[in-house]
Amino acid sequence: MVGNDCQVVSGEGALLNPGQILPLGRIITCYPPLQKILANLPLYARSELPVLLVGEPGTGKELVAEALWQLSPRRGQPFLRTNCATFLEPLAASELFGHLQGSFTDARRTRTGKFKSAHRGTLFLDEVGDLPLSVQPRLLRAVEQGEIEPVGADAPVKVDVRLVAASNQDLPGLIFQGRFRQDLYDRLAVLLIHLPPLRERGEDVLLLASHLAQTATRPYGREQMVRFTPAAARRLQQHHWPGNIRELKNVITRAVLFSSGGVIREGDLSFTFQSPGQALPALIPRIT
Repeated sequence: MVGNDCQVVSGEGALLNPGQILPLGRIITCYPPLQKILANLPLYARSELPVLLVGEPGTGKELVAEALWQLSPRRGQPFLRTNCATFLEPLAASELFGHLQGSFTDARRTRTGKFKSAHRGTLFLDEVGDLPLSVQPRLLRAVEQGEIEPVGADAPVKVDVRLVAASNQDLPGLIFQGRFRQDLYDRLAVLLIHLPPLRERGEDVLLLASHLAQTATRPYGREQMVRFTPAAARRLQQHHWPGNIRELKNVITRAVLFSSGGVIREGDLSFTFQSPGQALPALIPRIT
C-alpha cells in the first residue's frame, strides 16, 4: 500500500492524489527528493540554460527531458531526440550539424542535421558521454555561441536551440580518462539534475507498479484496477531493480498476462535480473 502522506507530483508540478490515474507523460512519485526535482522543473523549463540529466538507465531521463520541453515557451516548436551512442565517428558531425552535398564521398545530397531541424525548439542528446571526442568542440561551439558549421560549409550557421543532454555514465570519470572535455561538461551541466534509481524510491515501487498494471490491462480489453497480494508486494519492494522503471514495466506487463481476477500474486512475477543473493527462477511463471 501507499502511505497516506504520499503525494504524486505531475510533470507540471501539481500535487495529485495517490489513487488518481495520470495521463501519459506525467511523472509519478512520492519520493521527496524526486518531488523536489519535479517541483523545480517549471523554473528550469523557463530558462534557456542547458540541462544535464544524469542517472542509471531506466530512471526516466527522457521523460524529464520531454517535461522540460512541454513546460517551456518552446512547447509549440520541435522536440527532437537523438542518441549519441548510435553515432559512427565519421558521421557524427553530419548527424548533428548536417553536411553539404559533395562534402564527402557518400554525401549525395545536402543534410540538415539535428541542430538545424530543432531550430527554435529543444534538442535532447541522450548518452552524450558516447559522443566522439572529435565532435565535442563543435558541440561546445553550438552551446556557447549558438552557431554550427555543417560539414563542407565555409561559414557558420546561427541556430536557436535549447539543449537538454543526458548520460548514464560517470562523466567526471570520462573527463579524467580523457574521453570527455571538461569545458563541454561545464557548459552542459549549468543545470544538473540527478535522477535517483528506483531502489532508493521506497513506496514508489508499488505506486508505479499499480499504475503500470492498470495500463497493461488495456490491450486485453479489460482495463481495471489491479491488486497485488501481500507476498507479491513484498517481492516487488525487495527487488534491487537494476533496470529501474524500464525493468519494472516489463515485470508488471508479464505479471498481468499471467494473472487472473485482477490480482497479481507472487507466482505471477518473474525477473530478468536478480537482486544480490537471490536464486534465479524461471523467467516465465509456471502455468497451472
